[in-house]
Formats: sequence, structure tokens, C-alpha cells
Amino acid sequence: MARLLTALTTFSLRFSAYVFLVFTLLMLDVNATPLDELLKQVKQSNVAETQIDNAALTRFKANLTTQKANLAEQTQRNQALQQKMAQLQDAIASNNKQILAKRKLANSEKSDLDKVFSEFRGASQDLRGQLNKSPLSATLSGRSTQLSPYSEANYEPDLAAIKNLWLLFTEQMVASSKVTTAEISVTMADGRKETLAVTQIAGFTAFTAQGPLLYQPASESYQLLPSNSADISARIAGFSQVQDGFVSTLIDPSAGGLLQRATEERVWWQIFSDAGIIGFIIVAVGVIGMVIGLFRLWVLSGEAKKIKAQKQNLDKLTDNSLGRIIGVSDRHENSNADELARFLDEAILAELPECHKGLGSLAVLATIAPLLGLLGTVAGMIETFQAITAYGNSDPQVLSSGISQALLTTKFGLIAAVPLMLLHSLLTSKSDSIVHVIEHQSAGLLAQRQQRLNLCVNESQTAQVVIHHQQTAGNS
Repeated sequence: MARLLTALTTFSLRFSAYVFLVFTLLMLDVNATPLDELLKQVKQSNVAETQIDNAALTRFKANLTTQKANLAEQTQRNQALQQKMAQLQDAIASNNKQILAKRKLANSEKSDLDKVFSEFRGASQDLRGQLNKSPLSATLSGRSTQLSPYSEANYEPDLAAIKNLWLLFTEQMVASSKVTTAEISVTMADGRKETLAVTQIAGFTAFTAQGPLLYQPASESYQLLPSNSADISARIAGFSQVQDGFVSTLIDPSAGGLLQRATEERVWWQIFSDAGIIGFIIVAVGVIGMVIGLFRLWVLSGEAKKIKAQKQNLDKLTDNSLGRIIGVSDRHENSNADELARFLDEAILAELPECHKGLGSLAVLATIAPLLGLLGTVAGMIETFQAITAYGNSDPQVLSSGISQALLTTKFGLIAAVPLMLLHSLLTSKSDSIVHVIEHQSAGLLAQRQQRLNLCVNESQTAQVVIHHQQTAGNS
């Protein structure tokens, strides 16, 4: 239909153009011969084109039915395509819903698998720690190496790995419930390796006929401990002697650690080495403080005895604080009370440094001793946290060194500070007592001097009155 309208429009435009051209030529010059010829040619051309257009119109009319059929077919096809597109859009929406549901399910299952993998890695790490410390690894070596990749953070186990972990758990559980005797290489006291018959009791204790054994986790082997305890040797020997269906034996849950402590001879000074350099400093502070305090106590006690003896015999002066104060009074026998007071104050001030000597140092030492203990505690806790950072908190032996240092330095600081403070208080009391006696005796000397001067003045006045009366009587 569109093509038909286009053809009719073209035809009408062409016809109008020809009519306009002929009319124009006729208006310009109607008598010119070339224009007649031109008009003839235009008419012939118009007829030819009209014939062509009529032929085209005839062909278009002949194909109109076919075009209508094609149009109907295309319309039906378009409708079918639209229906199909709607169906596909519905299918896409349905598929999107299914994809969303599948994605949620996949995320949920992935979360569950992540939990399973995390539990697997945690169980592997725990079992690896147990196997590293278990004496059973001396006979079942290499198990912790198998678990090494299982403990990595990004490891995703497969079914074979899960079965292997379960097998290792079962093997450890079964081996921990047995008492076995096997030929194992043991490190002797002199460093030699020797194969001995080792009896293992449920993964706790191991011993040979030569003595108890200490498990070394680093080398997954046993070390022979010195058998210097008669009780341990008797218990090892009694394991092979059944009495009433029972045997007595050694049980050491620390894989030989307690037996090592029982067999080693610990000297008394090792406790200071456990406290570290701060422990030695605290001990030095305590010793120096005690020497100063005891020396000053001896000096002040001797001085107190001399002053006591001097008080009982004031006529014979000796070398002590009270004797020197009395000596000052004797050397200034002709001075009045005010002058004697100044001399006595000067003498007392000269005696005070000797009485208070060492008290300041003793107070400082008594104060810094607990502070050093606190410093050792902080250093020990820092060492403990560094050990936790480096090796984790699964091995108590790694943590015990720092905790031992922290507690021992605190103990040493208190042990040094308490007696030093008591000694400082005792020395302060003794020195104050001596100073009090000196001041009291000094006041007594001043009072005697003032009394004596008053008596002399009175006697002098009395003598002058008597002389005056005698002179008055003689003149009369």
C-alpha cells in the first residue's frame, strides 16, 4: 500500500511538471518551430512514461494479493515471535529465580564447608600439638609431618585428607591405651645412641632397665635420665614383679619432666639464676642494706651503752656524745647561760650527722628493692608474652621461665624490703633516743649554769649589803 501511494504521488508530480513546462513554452513564443518540436517530444515522452507507469501500476495491482498474503504471513510471524519472546522472557525470569536460589544454596553450602574446613584445620593443629609432645612419637615418628599441610590457613581438605586425620586420631587413641615394650634408640648420658628395650606406659611414662627416660620432642627420641634415686629404681624394678595380679610402676604425665626434676640435684643458688639479672641486683641491694643497717645498729647500740655509763658517772668523761656535750660545758665554765646555750647547740648539731648516718641510704635501699621486684615482674611478663607470640600457649614449659622470673623477683623484692624497713625504723628510734638524751642533758647543763650564776649574784649582793652596814656602823 505504501509503494502504491508513492507511485501515484510520483506520477502526479511528473505530470504537473510537464504541463507547467509546456504552458510556459507556449507563453514565451507560440510561433517558434523548435518549440513545436519540443512539445511533440514532450508529448511522446509523456505518453511513453504514462505507458511505463501504467505497466508498473498493472504489475503492482497484479502483485497486490501476493503482498497482502506476505503481509498477513509476516504479521502472523511477528505475533508468533512476540509470543515466543514473552515465553523466553518468562523463562529468563524463571531461570533468574532458579539461579538466585542456587546461588543462595551454594553460599549456604560453602559456609557449611568453610566451617567444616575450619574445624578440620583446628583438629589437625590440636592433634599435631599432641603428637609433638607425645612420647608415642618415638615409635610412631613422622605423624606430625603428615599433619603439617593440614594446619595451613588456606588448606581445603578432600575426602582422603579427612580419612587420614581420622586414622591418625584413632591410632593415637589406641596407642595411648597400651603398655608396650619395643627396641628404640635412646640417647645415653654421654651423648651416645644405643638401642634399648623401652617400656612405654600409655604414652605417659617410659623407662628402661637402666633408668627412667625423658622424651625429647625436637628429635622424637628418648634421653636416659641418671638413676640416682633408690625409690625410682625400685619402682622400675617392681614393674616386672606381679603381686596379687597387680604391678607398681611410675606414672609421669609430663613425659619425663617430673622424673627429671626428681633425679637432678638442684643447688640452692639456682633459684637466683632463675630470677635473672634483676634477681641478682635485688639480692645485692638487700645485702648492702643489711650490712649498712647492722653496722649502724652495732654503732648506735655501743653509743647508747656509753651514754648510759656516762650518765651514771658524770665526773669522768669518756668518748661519747654525752661526754662531748658535758666537755663543752666544762670548757666554757665562765660563760653565761646564753653563751653556753650557743656552744651546746653547736655541739649538738655536730653530733646529729653521726647519729643519723646511714639512715638515708637504708631508706633508699628499702624503697627501691620492691620497685626492682616490680621491674622484674614486668620483664618476666614481657618474656612470657613474647614466648606466647613465638611458640603459642600450648607448651607450659615455654611459658614457665618468664612467669618464674616474674614471681621470683617480686618475692626477692619483698624479702629484701621488709627487713630493711624494720631495720630503718629501729635505727631511727635509736638515733632519736640518743639525740633526746643529748638535748635533755644539754638543757640540764643550762639550767645548772643559770642556777649557779643566780647564786653568785645573790651572794655578791648580800656581801655588798653587809659591807655597807659595817661601814655605816663604823661611821656612826
